[in-house]
Parts: sequence; structure tokens; C-alpha cells
Amino acid sequence: MTTQARLIVLGTGSAFPTRSYNECFIVETDGGRLLVDGGGGNAIINILERMSIDIRTLHDLFVTHSHTDHILGAVWFIRRVVQFAIEGKYPGRLNVYGNSDVIEALRQICRLTFLKAYYEKMESIVDFRIVTPGDSADIAGCAVSFIDCRSANVDQTGFRMTLPDGRALFCLGDEALTAENAPEVAGADYLVCGAFCRYADRDVFRPYEKHHLTVKDVAATAQDFGIKNLILMHCEDRTPAASRQELYAEEAAEYYKGRIIVPEDGTMISL
Repeated sequence: MTTQARLIVLGTGSAFPTRSYNECFIVETDGGRLLVDGGGGNAIINILERMSIDIRTLHDLFVTHSHTDHILGAVWFIRRVVQFAIEGKYPGRLNVYGNSDVIEALRQICRLTFLKAYYEKMESIVDFRIVTPGDSADIAGCAVSFIDCRSANVDQTGFRMTLPDGRALFCLGDEALTAENAPEVAGADYLVCGAFCRYADRDVFRPYEKHHLTVKDVAATAQDFGIKNLILMHCEDRTPAASRQELYAEEAAEYYKGRIIVPEDGTMISL
């Protein structure tokens, strides 16, 4: 386990990526690991293996909302945990956090798609925990409080995690930073949120039609609300990753004076 908190980025893509995996990541501290979202499919199992992350060390999963590109990979993750548990190789229990829509969808998908013996095993080793904005929990040795992402098209829950050194990491799922949710995350040391594309490319990718915003939009709001480190995900991936990092950072810098981070899949970010 690392001696410093870090963000392990598994995927950065939006709903229909072609060159990346859907947005999901792990927050790792000395106290444990929190998997945030699962992406859209069973590729998450391969990604974790490729990055040498042992699923048996993951005992906390938080799913921000019930869209397919966030929840279906969580089903595959739970399925793999159950397999390990059946083989006697998964110590302890798995805690799964999410709003009522998320928990209902997860249980229903698992019920309909798992063998009966696997579903029964899941029920015995997985604790499904419904959370609402204002609730709090101790996860991975850190105090976590849940917030409303103020999403326009789905019930989406984010969180504030107080890292071991006292700094605060906020997550808005794939929701952009907006005037509506910015007061919830004002002054964040780190903020993970969505930015679908550059404002310069808005006519190409049409983010507003998808209830998403651009780098310019997010950066300007981050500057107004004192965000210190801005981590942008849920991005289009038609722009090659290396170019995207440079181009997004360049546009953001016109409106935002803090640190801008545009990770690729597989990036490790020290916090």
C-alpha cells in the first residue's frame, strides 16, 4: 500500500468511447482503496489485472449513478468478487454505496444475470448501502460525505473525501462543474468532474445536447469557486490522448489559474 494518497485512473472516457475505457478510478490511501464507478463492461477486470491491482484488496465500491457506462462494469466487478468468495479467496466483505436508483439497478441486474448460487453468495458477502446527500461514512480510513451533483438528467451522487492529511477530494461523477453544484465543492483541494470537450470543438461534439459542458465552461466556474486542482474526465476520445492533455490544458489556462490535470487511462495521480 502506498504511503501517499493517490488517484488510480482506470478509465477516462464518456458513454461511447472508442479509444479509452469509461470513466472510473480508485482512491488509494494507507487506510484502503475505494473504487469509484465500474465503467460499462467486463473490461474492468482486465484493466485491474493489467495494472496489477488485486481485486481481493478492494472492499469498497461507490457508484455515482445508474447509467450503463458507470454501472455495468460494477456488475462484473461484483461478479468477480463473488467468484473469489466462492473459492475462499476473498477475505471480509464488499461494501457497495450508491443512491437508491443505483442499488436497485445493481441488485436487479445481478438477480437476473447471476446463477442462483452466485446471487445467494453475493447476498451473504456484499453489503448494499443506500446513501443520500448529507449522509457520511468511513471509507478506506477516510471520512466521506455524500453530495448531490445537481444533474439535469439522472439522480447522481458525488462525495467529499477528507484525505489523511486533511485535504479534501471531491467527485461529481461525470457531471460537469456548474453554477448549481459549485457551492457544494467550493475551495476543493482536488475536484474530479466531467468536461466533454473543448469549447473550441463544441460544434463537433455537441456537449450541451448531452447535458455536458466544455473545458472552458468548467474552468471558468472552477476559477470562480477556488478549486485548487481540477481533474477532468468523461471526455471525448476522438482527440488522441496526448494531444487532448495539451489542448484541454491550454484552453483551461485561459480561464483558470489552478492546476489542470487531464489524465489518460492508466494514469497514477499523487494527491
